[in-house]
Amino acid sequence: MRIGIALSRERPNWPVRRLIRALEAKGCEGVTFCLKNLSLHMDSEQMQFLLPRRRPLDVNGIILRSIGAGSTDQITSRISMLEALELAGVRVFNRAYSHRRAKDKLATLVWLAHHGIPIPPTTLTERLAVAVAATKRYHDIVSKPLRGSQGQGIFRLQDPDLAFRLFKILQTANQTLLIQRFIETPARDIRAFVVGERVIGAMYRYAKPGEWKTNISRGAKPKECPVSAELEKLALGASKALEMDFAGIDILEADNKLVVSEVNAAPNWSGLQKATGVDASEEIITYILKELKK
Repeated sequence: MRIGIALSRERPNWPVRRLIRALEAKGCEGVTFCLKNLSLHMDSEQMQFLLPRRRPLDVNGIILRSIGAGSTDQITSRISMLEALELAGVRVFNRAYSHRRAKDKLATLVWLAHHGIPIPPTTLTERLAVAVAATKRYHDIVSKPLRGSQGQGIFRLQDPDLAFRLFKILQTANQTLLIQRFIETPARDIRAFVVGERVIGAMYRYAKPGEWKTNISRGAKPKECPVSAELEKLALGASKALEMDFAGIDILEADNKLVVSEVNAAPNWSGLQKATGVDASEEIITYILKELKK
């Protein structure tokens, strides 16, 4: 069985190498490719997906790690290409629109709230006055880009004047303003890893001293987190709300309750593996091969 792995780069990173190794251990082949290099030729009777040098994309399923960066047209066409693959009978993990929702922080929050999943108080606006008013109302805020990862472009602010200056800069760059009330936590958050209908493990991510961001890439330290019934129900509910095959669910401990802050469609699990010993690549590949045999 051949499984394609869609990337945004030419060279595979650590999670992709782990996935390829897990595939090979089960007698399968992992084929990496960039969506930007995939072409579609079609008429009313057939679709043909070609890689450079007119090589056909001959795979039984696709693991979507990244749609990649690009213009609105490029991102839209890649999502439509993935949808075309699904219509042609190629199963994509996670599905194109599930992946898109998770990459869009607003869409993530809308779908979570729609399904009754607790989220931080949030304001989305393109109006400067509304953004500043939200800052005054929340007192302590986090400003986030709609798309982004590893804590990049995220700011914590308490001063409305500083917030005004930041929002003006973001407006000049044609950025939408996404503002959330800062949730006081024990200098940590929780990353729960869901595969199918199971939470395969969870970890605390402890921020560096003097830091508030808990991304492992920014020096946060992972430690195993017990998977309580409450945590399991919330993580599975968030994954189901966005129709994910696998996901990293970021959870905050707020006033003796748990709230979901983000859902990651292509999480890195090096921290989870270090903290818990769980190899998510084996869990993901086992799940995918089982799904493809249905």
